[in-house]
Amino acid sequence: MKKIAAPLDMLNGSKFKTNKHGYVSVVEYYNCHTVIVAFENTGNIRAISAAKLRNGNVPDRDIPPESVLVGERVKSLKHGWLTITKVESENIVLMVNDQNEEIQMLLPAVQKMKNKLNEMEAIKSDPNKPISLKDLTKRNKKINSIVKKMLTDYGS
Repeated sequence: MKKIAAPLDMLNGSKFKTNKHGYVSVVEYYNCHTVIVAFENTGNIRAISAAKLRNGNVPDRDIPPESVLVGERVKSLKHGWLTITKVESENIVLMVNDQNEEIQMLLPAVQKMKNKLNEMEAIKSDPNKPISLKDLTKRNKKINSIVKKMLTDYGS
């Protein structure tokens, strides 16, 4: 494979933050399709494209996808705030509540709680967003009346 000169951000030893697996450092740059990187936390080495590396889309294939959940907090109606401590087998998640009691749940239930928490945070972060269809139509009526007034006043 023919090597070409590396761009300034792809020099040997350059570090990039990945979305889920910490930092990677560039070991060798061949071209925009083949960049050899090493994960700092596990030491695994793999090839990736430069575009994916810049975006942070570099998965570490030796780490199971469920282990990314460890350390996250979710809120349960029955148990309160829970911290994920371990993912067993494929579907069982071990969690600890504030009183250090262990609770086991299925992975889909935990993901559903996590999604609900994300939705609630999104609603809290944007209070001006219309919540119902009625709010949306009221806003549109106001805008339509203003635009109509502007258009009628434009000719005079």
